[in-house]
Amino acid sequence: MIYSIIRIILALAGAAVVFIMLTYSDEERRYMARSVAGSQKAWVGGVSVFAAAVIVLHLIPAENFFIGFSKPEDAFHYNNTGEILEIDEYEKCAFVVNSTGDEKITTHVLPVGSDGKYKLETIYNRRRKVTTFNYCIIEQLFVPGTNDCFVIISHSTEGNISDLAGSVIDNRNTQFTVVDYPDRVPFYYGYVEDMADDYTLTIDGNTAIGGE
Repeated sequence: MIYSIIRIILALAGAAVVFIMLTYSDEERRYMARSVAGSQKAWVGGVSVFAAAVIVLHLIPAENFFIGFSKPEDAFHYNNTGEILEIDEYEKCAFVVNSTGDEKITTHVLPVGSDGKYKLETIYNRRRKVTTFNYCIIEQLFVPGTNDCFVIISHSTEGNISDLAGSVIDNRNTQFTVVDYPDRVPFYYGYVEDMADDYTLTIDGNTAIGGE
């Protein structure tokens, strides 16, 4: 909630500045403000800046430039809702598995800044690469500012990945973790450092990525 309130306040401040500039900046604009066209111009300018500021501030959280969070839970709940199911902390980031209260599960990456604090997730640097393989959806969710990524494997149909040990293997000896909650589709995820072209992933004995 506080995340949205701060953005609305900043956007209103920007809109107010533009409105005042269009209305009172010089003699011509003061004259225009006394006309219907001048007032409309000022209002349209203010509203446009407000809308643009809200969008930009959500894409690039201003907080990332001057604050950080010591705990990934605090960074996540600052601008997200729902229940955190799992958190894995790494040197460069934290991986968050979140439930919105229904059967949907979402995954998020919170980067660690140069100050060692967790930063807010942003849309503009959220790199995802999604492919399909047989009954699986394979998603590569990259850590902002790096070529590291989380490989996430989930079911695209009612087919199931074998739950035997070694059913998901790559050529980096990645430790894949199973996330399995009642009434939700289970999935695997693993952290891969410096994803490269020679990366290969095998699911139930079949090559899903690489190997060409």
